[in-house]
Amino acid sequence: MAARATSGSVAGQTRAEGAASGGYDVLVLDAGYKQSLASVRSFGRIGLRVAMAESFVECDPDLPVPGFRSRYCAREVVLPNHAVDAGAFADAVVDFVTQHPTRVVLPTGDGSIAALRPARDRLAALGSTLALAPDEALSIAVDKDQTLELARKLDIDLPKTMRIDDLSELADVLAEFSFPFVLKPAISWTGHAGGRLVPVEVVNSDEASEVTRALLAAGSPVLAQTWACGRREGVTLFIVDGTVLASCAHVAHRTSPQLGGASVMRESIPMPPDIYAPAVRLATAIGMQGVCEVEFRRDADNRPLLMEINPRLAGTIENAMHSGVDFPLLIWQWAAGLPVTAVDGYRTGVRTRWLHGDLRWLRDNQRRAGRPDSVPKARGLWIFGAEFARTRYYDCFSWRDPRPGLAELRMTVSTIRKQVNSQSSATGQPRKGA
Repeated sequence: MAARATSGSVAGQTRAEGAASGGYDVLVLDAGYKQSLASVRSFGRIGLRVAMAESFVECDPDLPVPGFRSRYCAREVVLPNHAVDAGAFADAVVDFVTQHPTRVVLPTGDGSIAALRPARDRLAALGSTLALAPDEALSIAVDKDQTLELARKLDIDLPKTMRIDDLSELADVLAEFSFPFVLKPAISWTGHAGGRLVPVEVVNSDEASEVTRALLAAGSPVLAQTWACGRREGVTLFIVDGTVLASCAHVAHRTSPQLGGASVMRESIPMPPDIYAPAVRLATAIGMQGVCEVEFRRDADNRPLLMEINPRLAGTIENAMHSGVDFPLLIWQWAAGLPVTAVDGYRTGVRTRWLHGDLRWLRDNQRRAGRPDSVPKARGLWIFGAEFARTRYYDCFSWRDPRPGLAELRMTVSTIRKQVNSQSSATGQPRKGA
């Protein structure tokens, strides 16, 4: 393994040496995701030469991609849109590795994972490892229905759940569930042009019908579940051959969307035994290898209920890294065939914030007053503002690598400007200064 870089000059020297060979240590996909940025920073700090790729499925091609702006990104690669043509996306990745020998390929998004799974053997023939769990494990983990069925056999607590394959079956659900309840896709990524599908809470039969119809049209069966009102807790695990070599637990204080979305404000917590044991039991039964995150939500009786397992790096990964568990480094060691350094513990009480996402949470909360997982408008403003005094670490922002944070800030300003213009157009009022 390359020696840890102690200065920018060492990293620069490694990058120059890699450029002479034409190859890369790692190709990190989904450069617009913050977990990809966290990964390239981890790899770059130990002197690896990293290329980053983006296919602009869920980010604006007219705005800077934070990952591309990192000092540790040695090459920017634009790939075909995997939501439009997954085969062309996979072919482009294989072509890149053919032309530029690359030891490890790391996808961090559901769409890129789905597109690349069929190309695993083609990459292996080129000497490149796709840093994912085995296909058998992925098939279970990406399907919530299969995950929940296995969890039942393992006696892991779950929310009450009913599956809907046709809109006509909604009547049976309405007879069994009281409002509010949750409708979620059994499969979050179906190749639907709208991107990743997310859970939605419904408070009446009209909403239930509308959401069910939309999820079915997007290509996913629908799972109806009782709404759990307690804390969102998760445990990230790193597993090799059935042995847990690292773990870190967090509580997600806020998410966007509010129900089951990406965490925008999270905190590392002491490992709760009542989620650690079932998380390990589930992940090892599935056959997970490498990194995964198992998510729970507590009910009114403080009982943790399994929500899902993510067989990839999740958006909470910076919290684990600031708490002392560098999961991307472990992925590199594992995928490259090197000894994996076990991590015995981590710091608790570490708060990390995704400012762009927290602004989105604030916007959505002000529109959702009175709905599940919302707070009164004045309290929402107070929570958002007070966080600046409580949180030290922000996703994407780093004094050692400032340009991605500036790109994220530009994206945030652009989003706010578009929303203001949209509201002005809707009300017919000219913008101030226009």
